Amino acid sequence: MESTNQLIEKVKTILENGSYEDKMVLEQVVYGIDKKQNGSYNTYITSFMKTEIEENKNQLVMTIPITPFLDNSVDIVHGGFTATLADTAMGTFVNRKIPSDKVAVTSEIKINYTAPGVGEFLICKAEILHLGTKTSVTEAKIYNEKGTLVAAATGSFYLIPRKKG
Repeated sequence: MESTNQLIEKVKTILENGSYEDKMVLEQVVYGIDKKQNGSYNTYITSFMKTEIEENKNQLVMTIPITPFLDNSVDIVHGGFTATLADTAMGTFVNRKIPSDKVAVTSEIKINYTAPGVGEFLICKAEILHLGTKTSVTEAKIYNEKGTLVAAATGSFYLIPRKKG
């Protein structure tokens, strides 16, 4: 790992010479670390993606803004981030529905991309198709703010004992 002084110099260089997008990405990373440290998010990836969650009895809705942090080389949301959004929404919903002595971990995910991830934000709507004592099967659909279906996913989760500690 680089020294603190080297890191500070690189950040200064980005702030002085970086593109607008470079500065937006740096801001999003710093914001994400801050939000993770102060307890607003459980993981770095959800903080970097600026996830917002709404839940009702049958569905969990996770929304993320589309920012340069998420872009691939052709300026659309990278498919890996789209898959991460689906996986995170499905897994979060399952984990909220199971007993506290268990945790759901992804055992399989399948995603079909149907349109480019462009616009202002992505909305992922996750539902549980089956919730057993050892596994869960879920689905998620991801839309942009115009209602265009960007991706559809299914996921399976193992329910395992939560580590004590």
